[in-house]
Amino acid sequence: MDVIERIQAAATRHGDRPAHTYRAEHLSYAQLWSASTLVAERIAGELGHDGSPVVVYGHKEHAMPVAFLGAVRAGHPYVPVDVSWPADRIASVVEESGARLVVAVRPLPHGVTGDAVTVLDGEHLARGLVPPGPLGTPRPVAPDDPHYVIYTSGSTGRPKGVQITSSALAHFVDWATTLADETGIEGTPVWLNQAPFSFDLSVMDLYGALTTGATLHSLDSATVGNARALHDELGRSDVSVWVSTPSFADLCLADPAFDATVLPRLRVFLFCGETLSPTTAGALMQRFPEARVVNTYGPTESTVAVTSVRIGPEHLDGSALPVGRAKPGTTILIRDEAGATLPAGSSGEIVIAGDTVSVGYLHRPDLTEAAFTLVDLDGVPTPAYRTGDLGRLDPDGMLFFGGRLDGQVKLHGYRIELEDIETNLRRVTGVQQAAVVAIRGEDGVVTHLHGFVQLDHVPDGSPLAVATGLKRGLRTYVPEYMVPKVLTVVERIPMTPNGKADRRALEAGSR
Repeated sequence: MDVIERIQAAATRHGDRPAHTYRAEHLSYAQLWSASTLVAERIAGELGHDGSPVVVYGHKEHAMPVAFLGAVRAGHPYVPVDVSWPADRIASVVEESGARLVVAVRPLPHGVTGDAVTVLDGEHLARGLVPPGPLGTPRPVAPDDPHYVIYTSGSTGRPKGVQITSSALAHFVDWATTLADETGIEGTPVWLNQAPFSFDLSVMDLYGALTTGATLHSLDSATVGNARALHDELGRSDVSVWVSTPSFADLCLADPAFDATVLPRLRVFLFCGETLSPTTAGALMQRFPEARVVNTYGPTESTVAVTSVRIGPEHLDGSALPVGRAKPGTTILIRDEAGATLPAGSSGEIVIAGDTVSVGYLHRPDLTEAAFTLVDLDGVPTPAYRTGDLGRLDPDGMLFFGGRLDGQVKLHGYRIELEDIETNLRRVTGVQQAAVVAIRGEDGVVTHLHGFVQLDHVPDGSPLAVATGLKRGLRTYVPEYMVPKVLTVVERIPMTPNGKADRRALEAGSR
């Protein structure tokens, strides 16, 4: 069965069971299915069956999964956009995607859509309130059609939309649900949703839960930002499958009371999105002795993750944890700059080939051609993605991640192109030149970003006041997670002989 059919089967078998929990309110499977039917009919009435993307704007409300399911049941991929994004970024995604319809779970910022874009009140639709407008006959997405489009940071300053097909998602879900095997757990499994739905990590918990009849428990940004509220909410969640970035686990581990007494049913930690340190893994194994710690790896372009390994005491002696072996249907290749496949033990670019590789970037054939290709696997041309990640395979097929080959970094799980921030910093009034570097801790994990700006005139005010004003201007164009923690005004940005910003010199000066 495909993903939609599996959710329908769960709704048929477990209609009264909570499908989604948010702020102590429950959305049952029956409500999810019936509300998404209305959304699908409304979308089909507005758009027909042209397959154009539907932007869904909101945060963690029940209407978000309802709108996602409604869009794909109507034959349209959804584009999740979080409320934390600035208006300029939202408008860029609406325009870049070519969306003709936005389902607004929360009120949209003024001016992010043009007259050609229809806006539906997603919260009302999720509650069964039908606004005036045409209804149509839904026709679900086909296996080879895009199921969703996730927008990621782009080096040009323009976000790029990664298209994931329904079949790729189904292959991923087949595998991801095996990682969360909860044999011996009584009652309904509960999956933790920590990441915003606009971040592809959330795909693991969203569909891992809904395709198996489990409950998805969402934490909103306000709860995550309040230590006491977070502790209390986790205690009420009854989570058995934990899906998050390692940095979120570190945030929780800062509370000495975060242990198995808070989450007695927790049986597996699933990590993705950034580097998991031996220190974090060891602390979790100590505080949750009955839970497995599973490390995974994969970019958005290969449907969340493609490798996994259960971390044990034997892995904690090294400086870097492995990220696992490839899932069924996926082959990991390590290649040199000329594209030749390297033997085990050699470091090179990680190339992912298999059944969960994206069909490319929406409306960006230039970027698609540069990053995606076909490789011959036993005589079969297989879709593949050049990750730009450095890695090596041991003789047993275990993958070790070695960082990036370009200016892309991971911060708190978010994939960020440093050039994206630099491009948008130069849009801020008074900024003549800009450079951003990633500052790493002793374990090699990025702890924060440090921005350097060269202004066109000497500013008035203290350095702190100037930096605060520049950050305020940058927030107009990029989400908060892309705003450098430290911003320094310099007389001149140092350059390399090739005319590029000398990041090494800037990094050395920031220590």
